[in-house]
Amino acid sequence: MASRSTGWIAPALGAVAAAWVLSANQALAQPADRDTSAAVDEDEEPGPEAGAKRPAGPDERSGHVLLQGRAGYNLPFGSMAAGQPVSEKVSGGLAFGANVGLGLSRVTVVEASGSYALLPAAAGCDGCSGRSLDIGLGFVYHLAQGIAFDPWISYGVGYRRAVLTWQEGSAAGPTASDHVFHGLDVARIALGGDFYPVSSFGVGVFAELDAGTYLSRPGEDSGATAYGFFQFGLRLALDPVPRGARTSAVSAGTSRRIAVQAAGSPGAVRR
Repeated sequence: MASRSTGWIAPALGAVAAAWVLSANQALAQPADRDTSAAVDEDEEPGPEAGAKRPAGPDERSGHVLLQGRAGYNLPFGSMAAGQPVSEKVSGGLAFGANVGLGLSRVTVVEASGSYALLPAAAGCDGCSGRSLDIGLGFVYHLAQGIAFDPWISYGVGYRRAVLTWQEGSAAGPTASDHVFHGLDVARIALGGDFYPVSSFGVGVFAELDAGTYLSRPGEDSGATAYGFFQFGLRLALDPVPRGARTSAVSAGTSRRIAVQAAGSPGAVRR
């Protein structure tokens, strides 16, 4: 009896094992079939921007002519000559200027600038006054573009002409005389930020430090002396070149099938 039972148990176990393997293979094949159909459906009717890399925003600075006007407070420091600090003659006063820039890239601008400052008399210096004119050239780096707030930083060099007036004794009595200084701004460092309520017009704040040396002074044979000007204030920014139009939301959401049909190439879309 034992030999007869083992004779039919082995084939039965084999049949059960074969059925289990077959069912397992079918279960594993079903997700792959669903994934394939999903890929086909995705290829046929993709959603907005599906499978496509978002393009970079339009370049809103390259080739643009950028204009700024500014006004603020300018404070001189350093020396007119060896042992003669400028603070003995003049103090800080009103300054105004302008910048003209040309966009080189999305974030970089080459810029020419100039300003004029009126320097009143320092305390205890009767009849003293001063004025300073400077022009320079430099580069501006913008940290962002295409948003309402535009922070920036700049570096440049320039030429400065300062005229200081004070009284000097003479046989006819004290008389006011002008003293002209010519200097080189070896570092003009500025930073600030502009807020653009509209794309072509902005208003902002700035701070600037100019450091240099007077190369020419009246009646002075000693070596070059260092000077500095610190100014801060407000500025108006103007970008008269129309900025590139952004892609509308409707066109951004158009499927690839509709885009191809609109271009005159109906049919299935191929990757």
